[in-house]
Amino acid sequence: MKEHRVDPATLALRISGLLPEDGSHIRQVLYEEIETRLPRDPEARINIQLSELNRGRTASWHVHNGTVYFVLLRGIVSLQYEGRTEHYSAGDVYTEPIGIVHRAHNPHPEIAAALIGFWVTAADRPHITEVAAPEWEPAGDRHPVLG
Repeated sequence: MKEHRVDPATLALRISGLLPEDGSHIRQVLYEEIETRLPRDPEARINIQLSELNRGRTASWHVHNGTVYFVLLRGIVSLQYEGRTEHYSAGDVYTEPIGIVHRAHNPHPEIAAALIGFWVTAADRPHITEVAAPEWEPAGDRHPVLG
């Protein structure tokens, strides 16, 4: 059950107005899991980035070389893998697998998706490696927000 709120008109995660009037601080857990994939290297590179995926557009095919988490602040995203598609909406936190070819698609016709990504990769590897389009076609699952 989600405790946060999303504006239905803009599909944006509500990130203000969460405090009660007499409150000074609030924390909402969006994601908490035991993670076994973090690099065991003595040094790791951390990257935190803001990303946007334009309406109706698709990112390039790629693989991750370390652990990555995303917080979807606005819009919707569908991750396309061989044989399956995963769907996310504003307020969702998700991880993408290491070494698996995939891409993100924003199927919304009017709203650009906005995300914050948190990347942890061994110091001797790039965070992401772009790859050629695979021979398989992505599953055609429609995002539930679009009906």
